[in-house]
Amino acid sequence: MARKLVTQLSNRECFTLTEKDTLKTASNKLQTHNVGVMPVLSEHDKSVIGIISERDLARYIYKDEFSSELLVTKIMTTNIISCNLNTSVTELMEIISNHKIRHIPIIEEKKLLGIVSIGDVVNHIIEQYKDENQHLRDFINK
Repeated sequence: MARKLVTQLSNRECFTLTEKDTLKTASNKLQTHNVGVMPVLSEHDKSVIGIISERDLARYIYKDEFSSELLVTKIMTTNIISCNLNTSVTELMEIISNHKIRHIPIIEEKKLLGIVSIGDVVNHIIEQYKDENQHLRDFINK
């Protein structure tokens, strides 16, 4: 069941930016797609070279050197914490907690497959508890 979550999410559409996109483009795409982060892909080989979040924009927007025409590479996070298709839900929770992040790109062989959010993990756990609860009720009522 744990692998099932990451595998399911790897099939969901994932919105991205390129290294040539501006902060204005990033802000617009985050808003348009109603997402909190977007991986930044190399135009050369489509590998993930960074990730930009609403939080990154919020931390930078007040600075004097801010311009909506700056490239996303100026403020993106380059130390990418990722998972793969074999990552369990428990491991996802540990990554999220230990690194204090809300989104984890799913990467296999340098290829972006999707993103896991903290909400995805919480919803998965809630569904697990509902299933377990129902099984216990069924068992008791036999």
